[in-house]
Amino acid sequence: KKCIVYKDKTDCGACDEHCPTKAINMVPYRDTGLFIPKLNKDICIGCGGCEYVCPATPKAITVSANDVHITATKPTVEKQEKVKVDEFGF
Repeated sequence: KKCIVYKDKTDCGACDEHCPTKAINMVPYRDTGLFIPKLNKDICIGCGGCEYVCPATPKAITVSANDVHITATKPTVEKQEKVKVDEFGF
């Protein structure tokens, strides 16, 4: 409950904006019109970017080292069919 959304009743989202894996998403907070961070631990890499940018004092989000490190897998990319372009490109 250290997050400024709770404390100051104002939007923030700094942690969400700076997460390189999008492990943090902003979700609605009750019926206030505000959004609070929600962590998906399965895709968090423990980089600490969210903790670094958190404006709350003390920090509302802290990162602990991951016990197990694995090699990231390359995301799957769907093949796209080539589009035939006529004279005008549409």
